[in-house]
Amino acid sequence: MFWFFAAALVVLAVLFVLLPLWKIHRAGDSGRARREQTNLLIFQERVAELEAERAAGTLDEENFQELKRELQRSLLSDVDAGAADVQGKAESGVSLFSRSRLIPLLLVLMVPPATYLLYEQWGYQDELELAQLGERTRAGVTNAEEARDLIFAIGEIVQSDPENGWAWFFLAQNLVNLGQFPEAAMSLERAAANVAEPQDKAEILSQQAYLEYFLAEQKLTDKVQGIIDAIQLINPNHQIVLDILGMDAEQRGDYQTAITYLRRILQSTPPGAAADDLNARIANAQQQLAASGVAPQDGQAAAGEGPTIDVQLSVGADLNLPADTRVFVSALEVNGRGQPLAAEVMTVADLPVTITLTNADAVGPFNLSSAEQIYIVATASSSGTANVQAGDHQARSEGFAHGNTHAIIPLVIENIVP
Repeated sequence: MFWFFAAALVVLAVLFVLLPLWKIHRAGDSGRARREQTNLLIFQERVAELEAERAAGTLDEENFQELKRELQRSLLSDVDAGAADVQGKAESGVSLFSRSRLIPLLLVLMVPPATYLLYEQWGYQDELELAQLGERTRAGVTNAEEARDLIFAIGEIVQSDPENGWAWFFLAQNLVNLGQFPEAAMSLERAAANVAEPQDKAEILSQQAYLEYFLAEQKLTDKVQGIIDAIQLINPNHQIVLDILGMDAEQRGDYQTAITYLRRILQSTPPGAAADDLNARIANAQQQLAASGVAPQDGQAAAGEGPTIDVQLSVGADLNLPADTRVFVSALEVNGRGQPLAAEVMTVADLPVTITLTNADAVGPFNLSSAEQIYIVATASSSGTANVQAGDHQARSEGFAHGNTHAIIPLVIENIVP
């Protein structure tokens, strides 16, 4: 289909050159015909004048015939000259191979090869080929032979272009299909390092974190935690991250924390097999808590026992930000670790809005109740990540003691980050 449209565009480009040449040729033929018609009319008018003079007696018959023959010779001379000029041009090749026509014709002939060469040099053929390999990767997830073929094909791309993040990503997918998990994790690391879009980077990092977590025998190592921290700078509520944290809590026997993470995942999971699996894990964690003599807390009880912070968030009237600018709202401990205790993500299009932060919004092992004094920060991020940079716009509250009660914090995003 691509080459069909490319050929259609080449034909269109050729027509842009040939049609004017054809019109010029037609215009020349039309002009010659009009000139001959004009000469004939002049001849007829002059003969009519001579006949009138003869009838009036001012011109005798002999002179009349002589003048008429002279007019006929002149008319024939003009017609023969025009015909000879056309024939001469045809014989000398002026009509077709003159400079004024030869150059456009040569340009027309150069359009197809020049188009192909320029596309080879500056076109997106490599991206098109990679997209096709990506489609084959998604279609052949259970075909080991297809996965091996794709690894060789994509491997050639990453060898010629080591900074192609999506080539590394598709390579990782096929390595996973063959069970080569350490190599897949390394490919995902290279992919994340070479993909610029924050949301895409978060998705790639989440898959790397998942692989690294299982390669570490389901232990939250420093490497896995570092990847999780990088993801949460982009999306504090990423489902795969919450799943890893939930599994880690289950491994450690911290079932109440595991329930909190699993319920947060369940809130954005549609009904189906995935939701059923989450409910089964929650039920198992509750049974484990009951067996240890600890009463499991439901989501409402957990939120009710801790502080409830209503953040009334808006943008300054004089601040004109794109509607898709991401806004990160975080609660942090005063003089604490710098890791958010609770976080929510939205866009400028959602503002003004009032959001509620509770213990259920924890993005790590610590929640709002773990700190006596907290402050709220809202950042409109130009980079799309929670990592504050110069040029972002921000609002920050004073530190306050929440006292495990309800608080209302108004924030207006208007200050630029130096």
